Amino acid sequence: MLNIRPTLRRAALLFGGWTLVGLIFAAVSYGIAMSESNSRFGLAEALKLNLVQFYLWGIFSLLVFRFSRRFPIEFRPLRTRNLLLHFPALLLFAGLHQAVHLLVLWSSSARLRQQFPSLLDCYRAYFGLGFYIDLIVASLIIFAVHALLYYRRFQASELAQESLKTQLAQAELRALKMQLRPHFLFNTLHSISSLVLEDPPKANSMIARLGDFLRLTLEEPDQQLVTLRKETEFLRCYLEIEQVRFGDRLTVEFDLDPAALSAQVPHLILQPVVENAIQHAIAPRATPGYIKVEARRSNGQLRLEVRDSGPGIKKSESGLERQGLGLGNVRARLKQLYGPDHRFEIKNGLERGLTVIMEIPFRKESDGNSPL
Repeated sequence: MLNIRPTLRRAALLFGGWTLVGLIFAAVSYGIAMSESNSRFGLAEALKLNLVQFYLWGIFSLLVFRFSRRFPIEFRPLRTRNLLLHFPALLLFAGLHQAVHLLVLWSSSARLRQQFPSLLDCYRAYFGLGFYIDLIVASLIIFAVHALLYYRRFQASELAQESLKTQLAQAELRALKMQLRPHFLFNTLHSISSLVLEDPPKANSMIARLGDFLRLTLEEPDQQLVTLRKETEFLRCYLEIEQVRFGDRLTVEFDLDPAALSAQVPHLILQPVVENAIQHAIAPRATPGYIKVEARRSNGQLRLEVRDSGPGIKKSESGLERQGLGLGNVRARLKQLYGPDHRFEIKNGLERGLTVIMEIPFRKESDGNSPL
């Protein structure tokens, strides 16, 4: 079943617009007649003359619209044939309108029929001046129609560009996200291979937990955003693998604000940061170390922090040198998803260790305003 509401709305706008134009011209022509003391041209005559004229133009404008859409005037490149077709079309529309207008007025006016017994005589008396006026009106309609067509085309182009940008952003985010899986798998399999002969029970335990982690990640392979609660489930599963590997050398603490657990965060955004902390703060040292993950909601922002007990950044190196593939990937994803509305900072702790800070807009899944 066709939806007739848009058609009725356009018809109402068309009728109202041409009525307004007719009333304006009727008022102007009536005012001119009064200033010239023309008592024979009253308000009723002014309304009749102008409303008939512009209601007819309302009908003819539909034909002009169809013609201009079929033969648009374009300048890049110039369509000479379409441009040349508009000149005879203008003459045709103006001539037909003037002929129909005079026919309606002559048929409905006894005074006009008395003055001109023959319709041909009426044409001879009034066709010339009226034709030039209709030629101007037809030209204005064609200009207006082309302005509307160009605006519609511009809107369509803008929508297409926005859609293309969104698709490119999604493809880039998907590519960045897919980089994490082989990177993580390579490191984990390397750890398992080193334990196969040295400690087979640990190797088997890591393989089992690796299977659980892969199952969780493959459940939503194309998901860019998940809740913080879901993200911490991934992280805990990953840390179980590392806990088998490092034993008592690794202590993990979570300090999560319950109000923040419903926030949307980029999928697999915490795991590379924690993996970086393990690589630099836990793996190179024989002494026990810790990693702390914090999440807070504050002033419409979600603040995530990952702290470790490692040596931090040396004076001779920068945070960019320290970040590697994992943190570089995190930085790129945050930039793609949130643009300037995010913060990513790597800095040394007050006493020791390294702190990675991420701040993003606090958004829930039901908010309907995700970045993509």
